[in-house]
Amino acid sequence: MPSDLLKIPGVEPPRRRHQRSRRRDSWNFGPPPPLPVGTRFKPPSRRRRWAGIPNRQVPWASIALAAGYVALALYGANAFWSATRVDVAVEGVVDRERLTSAAMAERAVRLTVGPGGSADKATLRLDGKEVPAKGRQVQDAAVVWKPGRLPEGQHEIALAVRRPLLGDSGFRRRFVIDDTPPPIDVPPLLPAAGVCERFEITGRTEPSATLTLDGQPVATDDGAFTITRDHPPAAPLQLAATDVAGNRTQVEVIVPVRYPGGQGVHMTAVSWSYEPLRRGVLALIDAGLISTVQLDLKDEGGIVGYDSKVPLANQIGAVRPEYRIKETVADLKGRGVRVIGRVVAFRDAPLARWAWENGRRDWVVQDSEGGMLATYGGFTNLAHPDVHRYNLDIAVEAADAGVDDILWDYVRRPEGDPATMHIPGLTGSPSDAIVGFLTTSHDALRQRCVYQGASVFGIAADRPDAVGQDVPRIARHVDYVSPMLYPSHWVPGEYDVANPNRQPYDIILATLADFQAKTAGTGKTLVPWIQDFSYGYPYGPAEVRAQIDAAAKLGVPDWLLWNASVVYTSAALEPGLVRTRP
Repeated sequence: MPSDLLKIPGVEPPRRRHQRSRRRDSWNFGPPPPLPVGTRFKPPSRRRRWAGIPNRQVPWASIALAAGYVALALYGANAFWSATRVDVAVEGVVDRERLTSAAMAERAVRLTVGPGGSADKATLRLDGKEVPAKGRQVQDAAVVWKPGRLPEGQHEIALAVRRPLLGDSGFRRRFVIDDTPPPIDVPPLLPAAGVCERFEITGRTEPSATLTLDGQPVATDDGAFTITRDHPPAAPLQLAATDVAGNRTQVEVIVPVRYPGGQGVHMTAVSWSYEPLRRGVLALIDAGLISTVQLDLKDEGGIVGYDSKVPLANQIGAVRPEYRIKETVADLKGRGVRVIGRVVAFRDAPLARWAWENGRRDWVVQDSEGGMLATYGGFTNLAHPDVHRYNLDIAVEAADAGVDDILWDYVRRPEGDPATMHIPGLTGSPSDAIVGFLTTSHDALRQRCVYQGASVFGIAADRPDAVGQDVPRIARHVDYVSPMLYPSHWVPGEYDVANPNRQPYDIILATLADFQAKTAGTGKTLVPWIQDFSYGYPYGPAEVRAQIDAAAKLGVPDWLLWNASVVYTSAALEPGLVRTRP
């Protein structure tokens, strides 16, 4: 008798059709048992069923109804958002912009209110304080605000626009007013450098500022910069720094050269070729009484006294060679003295006459009626580039022949009332033209390691417009200034000296001190002309020496003696007066 009821026939309940057995040995992870031979494998149905979930059809109508509700909700939300949305377009200031108070004062800030808001109901605040009605206007859909001048620092404008059913909509712009120019940390006057030494200048500016040198960009590293040149610049450096707000700082940096200086005498071309006069100057050299000879290249008569090859000088018949320049310069240097080549620039009758007769009348200073100015037999145009070129060609030729300096004379306009003369093509003042010429010539001479000086009237320190010689400006474009302080040229009472011609010490002391004041801050040397001739009062060793002593009293050891006859008072000199600069 079966002990298991399931084994009694008819007791086992029937199985549902297609019902799979749920019985599974969960611990059996081996491969499935092999199929009986001849049994076909039937892959499982592709129709997926979820256990315990009956197979039903998708309710598309319900889904469509739900989607409609969602779309309706989105449409409503969008309509509400569109009705309450406020856009503000701001013109006239950029967020976090830096600008000057002057730039801001010129602007009109326009805040255009878009849909969902009203400009006439908007509230504008500056730094948390409401801008009064008189400080703003409503134009159509915009609030227009003219800020005027604001103090330095950070500012914020805020516009609050009312919205229906919701709170105010706020819009902000922050900006910074900056009126502080960027610093340029570099001294205005640098230590003197050798005329042919490599030059370097270092400094700093604001890290975010842009820096230029004479208008050209200069690279900076977090504000630090270095400028190098093969030799010191002939003209002052013009450095400019501009910050992001537009503030600009410009400084002038002067780089003087170490001028060797000297104590010398004037010598014409003829005097070199005339043995008695030449012998007298050579005797001063051999005795150690002078260290410099100033030799004329082109004199007051416009005569070029050496064997010049300058084409125009030969074309106009100005060349009258009294000496061979290379041989003469070599001879003087062999004797241990420096050679200064003197060029009389714009007092030039031969060039003026030739230009006038050959259709180049604009090369010549004219009178008020358009004729050639009669002063000095013709005075060339200090503003004309061709006249500049002629003089510079002579100077460069001499520099290439070995002279140490070029000393310009008559770098000025003619004496007299400016209303009685016409300078063709002059823009600005005569002083501007003179400075422009010296700027060009200085650069050409610096390339050749040759010094440049300028002889100026004694009255130029006090009255620069008298002949167009602005001493402070001239000093910036030469290596030394040679004021002509001859006591005989001063009127009684000048510089509070009762009789200048009889008081050479007093007048030199007073006038040279004025030149020191006018050239202060340039680092340039003064080499005064000393009177060694008699004019209205006899001059001898005491009068000549008094002028030298007055200059020495002011710390000026350098000088040049002038005598048109090239005969000098050796008794006024002594070897101890000759000094060499370190």
